[in-house]
Amino acid sequence: METDTGRGREVAGSPLERVVSGGAAALSRVRSMGVGRWLRMEREALAQTVKVTVACSVAWWLAAYVLKVDLPVLVPIGVLLTVSATAYSTLVRGGQQILAVVAGVGAATVLIWLIGANVVTLAVLVVAGLVLTRLLNLPAQNVQIPITALLVFALGSTYGFARLADVLLGAAIGIAANLLVMPPRYVDKAGKELCGLSAELADLAEDMSHGLRGDWDRDMAGDWLERARALSQRLEDTEEAADQAAESVRLSLRRRRYDRRLRQLAEAATALDHACHQLRGIARGLVDLIAGVRGLPGERGADLPEPLADELAALSRVFRDFGMLQVGRGRSEDLEDLYAALDDGEHQQQRLAMAFHPTRHTELRSLQGALLDDCARIRHEFDPDTGPHRAAFPRQD
Repeated sequence: METDTGRGREVAGSPLERVVSGGAAALSRVRSMGVGRWLRMEREALAQTVKVTVACSVAWWLAAYVLKVDLPVLVPIGVLLTVSATAYSTLVRGGQQILAVVAGVGAATVLIWLIGANVVTLAVLVVAGLVLTRLLNLPAQNVQIPITALLVFALGSTYGFARLADVLLGAAIGIAANLLVMPPRYVDKAGKELCGLSAELADLAEDMSHGLRGDWDRDMAGDWLERARALSQRLEDTEEAADQAAESVRLSLRRRRYDRRLRQLAEAATALDHACHQLRGIARGLVDLIAGVRGLPGERGADLPEPLADELAALSRVFRDFGMLQVGRGRSEDLEDLYAALDDGEHQQQRLAMAFHPTRHTELRSLQGALLDDCARIRHEFDPDTGPHRAAFPRQD
């Protein structure tokens, strides 16, 4: 129903607002999934946190007691700067850190030798460091070149070589920790992202169902549409999570064992993308109806047949069950409930079609047809047997 591309990406809000919204979303997931299942989903992140903490502790111990480094804290800092989301990106980041420090030490040593230590040298070091960062295609947030150059400027070239040794040791420990000790597999995280988005779509469909059973108005319809637009923008995050999952097994010796799971997550993200736009089309149709645009009856047509609310309730179950199937290996109970919700939705579709049949108002009849079509298309997206995304469902052994 909706053909526009939506409004521009919303402003993320202040840091405090992001913290509050993130905490609220986490609490909502815990309530909907249960503490036990939520903890199982988070075990990968907890394990990686413990691993990085141990790596930093080992790095500090080696620097302080074995190598007798003057500033042993710089080595665990090197670990933190190197360790990234995946083993592959950690290897890349470790190389970038070493390259940045070498460039910073070299630039500072040469400039101080040529023009001495003064304010001109400092300014040139900062400019040169930032330019080199871009020329070497380092990440924008990587400012190791100018930082290292300034530290050499302040503490002397002797510090520069000590800094290089610290970064080399920290990078080596960070790379070893991420490659050899429980390499991060963000496959479960991607499934969690898909489950969370699917749960939010389920909540939206459920709210629309409840609203249509009462005295809904233009403000409520507008809120549904805004939420649908925001969720369609959030789909970018799920795509990034799926890409990160694929990268996380890139250096794995047993990469093939993850291939089917990765295909499932990619297909599930596509299914959610399509279904989200269809739910957004339903929300847009309700906004147009209550607003009375294009010859529609406006508030006089707000008294919609009850089967539409029942259909949206069934679709809410479909979204929720589909999301739960993306966590781990999926439960047979969720798949059975998905089948039941699809059957219920088909039954409500037939009732709704019969309720819409007597309509003679041309514009209203066109809108009703679009609502019916969007509901049917959502169910088709999530049909495990005949739908277009059968690979999105886990294999039930």
